[in-house]
Amino acid sequence: MKLLVDVGNTALKLALYKNDEITFISQHEVNWQDINQVLIASVRSNQQLDYLISDANERGVEVITAKVSAEHNGISCAYQQFRNLGIDRWLVVLAAAHLYAGQSAIIVDAGTATTVDVLVEGKTHQGGWIIPGIDLMMESITSRAEKVFASEQVSFENAVGINTPEALSYGCLAASLGLVAQARHLFSDNIRVLCTGGYGKLLSDHLENSEFIEDLVLRGLVAYAK
Repeated sequence: MKLLVDVGNTALKLALYKNDEITFISQHEVNWQDINQVLIASVRSNQQLDYLISDANERGVEVITAKVSAEHNGISCAYQQFRNLGIDRWLVVLAAAHLYAGQSAIIVDAGTATTVDVLVEGKTHQGGWIIPGIDLMMESITSRAEKVFASEQVSFENAVGINTPEALSYGCLAASLGLVAQARHLFSDNIRVLCTGGYGKLLSDHLENSEFIEDLVLRGLVAYAK
């Protein structure tokens, strides 16, 4: 059984992988007797991760930390300086290539930042975009514009706002959806969209030919190790 570790900008997630199934767990549920390999995707240093690596090393469990490369299993990276691409972005590209072999896809990871990456014919990463995530967009405006304010009573809708909190919330959603629309304009109107991250379900619900995959980074981690 494999222990999958995803260290994002705001949280660390753990999951078990066995028989092509991924099950999210908490750290106290880790049973080292059942684990023969640890696969790690990390965008930053993390003390909890350090403890996990130490525990694995003490038990002689293999630890693999995913790294970006110019090419992996026939999938090419668009970045000439490929090490500058975030490992989370690389892994969702690998996941898309693995889940939908030979097909093109737009991959959206909507978390602290919202990233969009384009994969063509399941083998060529064309690059992508990074913008502030929805929460960060809202915080950046309300912290700098005295008369712009949010409300917890306002949800996100694909509509125009008729008051300030609605204009803010709806506008941040529209900006994120517009990013995907622009990617489709550049590549193909019918291209499949795969969404993940904290706001991935929200975006997917407002996009045609779209799918929300909560564990997409972890799926990419498994594909990386094959």
